[in-house]
Order: sequence, then C-alpha cells, then structure tokens
Amino acid sequence: MIMENNYNLVENFEAIYRDFRLKLYRLIFSSLEEREGSLTATEFFSVETIGLMGCPTVGEFAEALKVTSSHAAYKVKQLVEKGYVNRVPTEDKRSFRLEVTQKFKKYYHENNAYGAYIFEKLSKTLSDEELKFCGELFEKFVKTLNEENKNG
Repeated sequence: MIMENNYNLVENFEAIYRDFRLKLYRLIFSSLEEREGSLTATEFFSVETIGLMGCPTVGEFAEALKVTSSHAAYKVKQLVEKGYVNRVPTEDKRSFRLEVTQKFKKYYHENNAYGAYIFEKLSKTLSDEELKFCGELFEKFVKTLNEENKNG
C-alpha cells in the first residue's frame, strides 16, 4: 500500500510539474518577440539563471550550467551587448559580478508569480487545515533544498 501511495504521489507531482512547466514556457515564448535585440530561448534561460543566482561571477555562472568558462563568457558578452545583463565591478575592481537589467525584467515572469498561481490552485482545492499542513510541508522541503544548496 505504501509503494502504491508513493507511486501516486510521484505520478501526481509529475502531472502538476508538467502543467507548471507548460504554462511557464508558454509565457516565456509569448514574451520572446522577434525583433532586434530580442532573446533566444537559450539566452532567456541564461539570463534567468543569472537572476536566480543573484549576481554570480562568470565562473559561478559557468559552474551552475556545467559549461566552460569561455562558453559562459561568450554568452555573457552577447547578453551584455543586447542590454539584458550588466557587469558590476567588485569593490576591489579586480573582477565583476553579473546582474540582470530592467530590460530583462520586462521580459521576465516576475509579475506573474508562480507561487501565487500555485497557491490559488491549492486554495480552490484544499481546506484551510490542509493548506496549513501543505505550507508546513513546503517549508520543510525548502529548508532541505537550502541545506543541499549550501553543501554543494
């Protein structure tokens, strides 16, 4: 019985995650207009990665994507030229960090928060007690993810 429940949990989570990704990709592709300076899908995901990492160095960006530093530097150069990423010098001026620009934020789905979308769906489906329990589970899961991310 436990294995069957775990299978249903995995199957249901995959269905939810698939729906989430499809909605996200639909939004991304609808915002990638064909005009000069627009982003390709790869560039969009590259800039989004930089934004999610919170001002990484080129080396950190390369490591996160498991690409060579030269490939990451080339991608960053394109994104800087298109105006979606800025290089911000560090205090000692020996290196720089990457940050996304306002131009990218216009493309980004920040204003269409997926957390709010998921919460809205959960609120329509679960009781207050179930929502509270779900919130506790999410909090526990986030703590686990944060610990794993800290430890590499």
